[in-house]
Amino acid sequence: MDKNLIKDFSSRLRDIAKDLSFLGHPRFPLKELRQLFPQHLNFISELEDVSVPFPVNIAAKRKAMDVFLRELASADLPLSLKKIFTHRIQDYHLLLSMMENFDNVFFYEHCTKLYGTSHHMSKNNAFLYFLEKIPEYCLPDTSEIKLHGDGALAYLRGRMSETFNPMDFDVKASSSLLSDSSAGRRTLKLNTIKEYTTGQLDIFLVHEGWVHLGTSLNGALQEDNLWLSTWAPRTTFLQEGLAILTELITGCMTKERWNKVVIRHLATSMAERGSNITEVYSFLRHHQMEDLDAFKLALRVFRGVPLEGGMAFTKELLYLHGLIELLYHLHFFKTDLKSLWVGKISFEEHIMLMDHWELMQPQVKYFPEALNTPQVQARLQKLKELSFSLFHQGFPKNFSY
Repeated sequence: MDKNLIKDFSSRLRDIAKDLSFLGHPRFPLKELRQLFPQHLNFISELEDVSVPFPVNIAAKRKAMDVFLRELASADLPLSLKKIFTHRIQDYHLLLSMMENFDNVFFYEHCTKLYGTSHHMSKNNAFLYFLEKIPEYCLPDTSEIKLHGDGALAYLRGRMSETFNPMDFDVKASSSLLSDSSAGRRTLKLNTIKEYTTGQLDIFLVHEGWVHLGTSLNGALQEDNLWLSTWAPRTTFLQEGLAILTELITGCMTKERWNKVVIRHLATSMAERGSNITEVYSFLRHHQMEDLDAFKLALRVFRGVPLEGGMAFTKELLYLHGLIELLYHLHFFKTDLKSLWVGKISFEEHIMLMDHWELMQPQVKYFPEALNTPQVQARLQKLKELSFSLFHQGFPKNFSY
């Protein structure tokens, strides 16, 4: 295997992926939002309007991808790696199509090709039973200390430093997030306006810090497999499943937190079935979600699609769909958690790596050692058995790669 050739195609893949993470910085019809939600004018003022163009030359991107695929076809690389690179390019083509159709029905059509829909799973009795069983694995938040602002940032920095070199990451405040926290390539962002218990901050630590930021850092450190540092939509399924699983097995997941995860899924399903943004917002408020939090989640669900309903940004489904698929994957392939921390990978890519681990030699610098404790492993085993018993023929993904 020519490692220099892998590096060359990996680098080109990374260049193609630049500027395609636009879904994390969406545009919204601000005039309409101001009319529908006058109580949230301050937050709406921080959003981008749909009239603002995305800074991407779509024609040039498509041309670069076509050249990439032509040269990949004749390259002296293993077929399994060619398939991975080809699938990622197909993802990027879909993202460009979503960008071209932002805020209309075709955005939703392309979105479902990447992330699926809720239609099939909402009628699946095994899936519904799984959701009902998970609260048995949730522990109460017994933390008494509450922090906000600099105190919350300092707490997260300290906890992150237990796993990561402080020179490799940063923790910053952000008031424009559509969630309480998020992670980039080396930065964990936190909405510091709110107050959090240390238990809630630990959720952000394991979800955004250990998983999302940790896999980003490990991917960036790969010397021979640079493609592991490159994001593609297909990697989101495993990433979000891994983040929710890590919350569960570390004991960070509370019933309140689990309810919010399920409600996010239900809100997306409502939007797909015809509920408009005000109806979804009212549903979230009815379930005791704070006013601004309900508005932010409604915006997440309606990213890129019209506010009238019948469509949704279905990436929000992957927290639950990814969790079940990951549990089945771990049970069926008898693999450990650490191999999932090599970078940004999909389930199919993880299988390829397991088959060629000695040849490709991916490195894992950062892995939370707390995940190796007997208590955590016991929780993981019980969850794997639950998933396998319900989905013994595999998790029924209702979309194709």
